[in-house]
Amino acid sequence: MRRLRRVAVVVGFAYAALLGGAQQTADDLQSKAPAVVFIIRHAEKPTDDKDPHLTAQGVKRAERLPALFLPQPGSAALPRLPRPNALFASAPSKHSDRPIETITPLAQALKLRINTSYDERETAAVAKEVLSGKYAGKVVLICWHHGEIPHLAEAFGATGVPKHWNDAVFDQVWMLEWDHGVVQFSTLPEHLLPGDAAQ
Repeated sequence: MRRLRRVAVVVGFAYAALLGGAQQTADDLQSKAPAVVFIIRHAEKPTDDKDPHLTAQGVKRAERLPALFLPQPGSAALPRLPRPNALFASAPSKHSDRPIETITPLAQALKLRINTSYDERETAAVAKEVLSGKYAGKVVLICWHHGEIPHLAEAFGATGVPKHWNDAVFDQVWMLEWDHGVVQFSTLPEHLLPGDAAQ
């Protein structure tokens, strides 16, 4: 009986230590996490995949993007989303400069540099940098290619994320927020151009 009691005590301590470790991990994640991460797709692209630039409609969307985050001249309306403190876009390639082109007007309005250090497939590396503590409590905006955006959201630990981003959608924002170290995922409409989805 004494031996069984000793085993039970040891198991109990091990379980408590495991729980404590999990709590510490959650607390650590929360302390290093940004306030929010916004993920958007680049703006509208040509039907010709050899053209690496935005369409005229895409340029209009890029020019309107600051209205999501900054007060607009002549308007008393407050911006719908908090002002980003850091901007990321997938690195330019011979196939696409569109993510950079999409957020360049916003970068200019915010006077921020765009981090283009990562290739579109380096989603885990982007998430690792953003969660390193360097952006703790900050607002981070990431503009990426739609085929990799689900992988990017999952790299942050988000669950319930769609497996595919609809190829026809350019007007949606994915939002990641942290609650006690757990990622909360939601989507928002941009509402920037006529014809954008209502929700």
